[in-house]
Amino acid sequence: MTESTARQSSTTAQKSSTFSMLKRYAVLAYGALGTMLDVGLMVLGAILVGLAMSVLLAGFDLVDVVMELPTATMLASALVLAVAGLFCLGVASEGPLGRGRRLTGFKLWEVGIGRTIAVFAVGFGAIFLYGILNGLLDGMPDPLVKGAQAIRAVGISGMTVVPLIGVPLSLAARVAPTKIEWVHRLDVPVMFIVWAIAAMMILV
Repeated sequence: MTESTARQSSTTAQKSSTFSMLKRYAVLAYGALGTMLDVGLMVLGAILVGLAMSVLLAGFDLVDVVMELPTATMLASALVLAVAGLFCLGVASEGPLGRGRRLTGFKLWEVGIGRTIAVFAVGFGAIFLYGILNGLLDGMPDPLVKGAQAIRAVGISGMTVVPLIGVPLSLAARVAPTKIEWVHRLDVPVMFIVWAIAAMMILV
């Protein structure tokens, strides 16, 4: 009876340990994916709102653009881009990032791997979405086509530049040798800046 009880206790402990490990990495996966999705939506939203403003200025002939479209078409395109951009920003503000949730209690390398896999998945999803929209936007005004290309730019930069530059810089911010708390909280803004710059360079 003693040996049987000991075996049962050992089996129960192993199952409990396995469950705890799976739960731990499920939390990491959710947090990393939520963070990178929110950052990606913020980047896309900012780009779309910027495109909307530029198209709006062009519609009022305040700036010169290469595109020659009727004023009504440009204004309608600006409205669509602005709504889409604000929607992305709104979704991001309601996600884990907007609620102030950060990956705490995990080792630095765990956060790095989690965010790298997550941003690659987000980038792949953006490119897949662009592939769907690209076929639906045939014959649509150029500003809307440009907006779809912004999704592609966010996806490409998310799969390439962010894992190589953005994530390492964010980890460096988390472990910066300083007692100033706001410096350690720059990990997400750093990724946003890197992602936004890379996406804009690809888009342009």
